[in-house]
Amino acid sequence: MDIDATYKISLGPQLKGKIPPGSPFWKTFNGSFVNSELTLSNFATAVYQGRPFTTWHSNKWRDSKNYILGHHLGVDFDTEDKRSEIATLMKDPFVSKYASLIYTTPSHTIATPRARVVFLLDQPIQQAKNYALAAAALLWLFSAADRQCKDPVRFFYGAGVGADMELLPGVLPVSIIKDMIRRYQQTGERQKRRAENYQGETADEREVQEALKYINPWGVSYDEWLSILMAVHSEFPGSNGLAIAESWGQGAEGEIARKWKSFKGMGNGSGKVGMGTLFQLAMDNGYKKGMA
Repeated sequence: MDIDATYKISLGPQLKGKIPPGSPFWKTFNGSFVNSELTLSNFATAVYQGRPFTTWHSNKWRDSKNYILGHHLGVDFDTEDKRSEIATLMKDPFVSKYASLIYTTPSHTIATPRARVVFLLDQPIQQAKNYALAAAALLWLFSAADRQCKDPVRFFYGAGVGADMELLPGVLPVSIIKDMIRRYQQTGERQKRRAENYQGETADEREVQEALKYINPWGVSYDEWLSILMAVHSEFPGSNGLAIAESWGQGAEGEIARKWKSFKGMGNGSGKVGMGTLFQLAMDNGYKKGMA
């Protein structure tokens, strides 16, 4: 890596912790990112300070339609075991060769390790659809990675002072990304979930699907994301409920199905978020009962 090379990354304001779902601050936050050109050192410093980051976008508003370019890709590892420890990730051949930054995320603990790997690219990806494909292909490559993201302006939270962080000398070539996308499309997309063509069979199912459209799976914490899946399971424990959960949750390949099976041993109860809370979260974000 050229230590003087710069990368086009959009930085948000310094945060202390995550923004709660439904917080009025989201409107301010989504308009607060500044398109910047940063060296790896500058970028790492900003991340360590707790500044979130995303792709370049226009109109001072973080929205897919405003995407300009993406000069980085990120993968979250939230398995809460050795697979999500920095030491383990640094031994991965792909990470050790191409990654630029690894850090523990704000929800990380020693008992439940979580980490994020950031890949800086040798050149920006200019089209939103190609960036979304690149993100999906990268997540497909890592079976232990967190749920898939199709949003080209998805943001990542920074680390925060006290986090563990490692700088690596790698840069991910777009030529490698193109090969990843090709293999992903040949293999991964053949395994499309039945949820893609799912239509609710009852009015209640349609109501839940409509409400979930107002809850961004990337705008809630992992624990909240998991609890919402459990709430759906508690109401619709069969295949229709799984299809709803998979359609909303944007999980990595097979992740939600595995979670779904584990819920059966928990008495089919969410324990944290019931259907009432699920609907309240949706209403906090503009949903109105009876919209389905």
